[in-house]
Amino acid sequence: MDGVEVPLRTFDHLLTGFIRNEAADVAIYRVEGESANPGDAFGNVFAWLWEREKDSAVTAFAGLLAEARKQSDEGDEVRLEELIKGLRLALHRSRLGQKDEFHEVERILRDQVPGHFGGRTDL
Repeated sequence: MDGVEVPLRTFDHLLTGFIRNEAADVAIYRVEGESANPGDAFGNVFAWLWEREKDSAVTAFAGLLAEARKQSDEGDEVRLEELIKGLRLALHRSRLGQKDEFHEVERILRDQVPGHFGGRTDL
């Protein structure tokens, strides 16, 4: 089965649950100060969203960061830069994981994700 039509509200619920699940792994398995790999499944979904609607991909990434930070130990929250580094690893099966392609992804995430947190720069 290559494609399945899903109502938008149902898709939003599925994506939210997926992000929460992936965030738990990010919070547990990150290498503090280095990278927080969201995993191949998130990389696949992110790449798919990026190709269809970049804003949705950015929102999904921001949601992953928010959930991973919430599930981290207080004072030891997942950082934006760690998750961006990890995302590149998660995108290894996608053209977005290539250095020249990922540069644009990085730029957009650094520019837009803080807006999902009220413009905070301490992420």
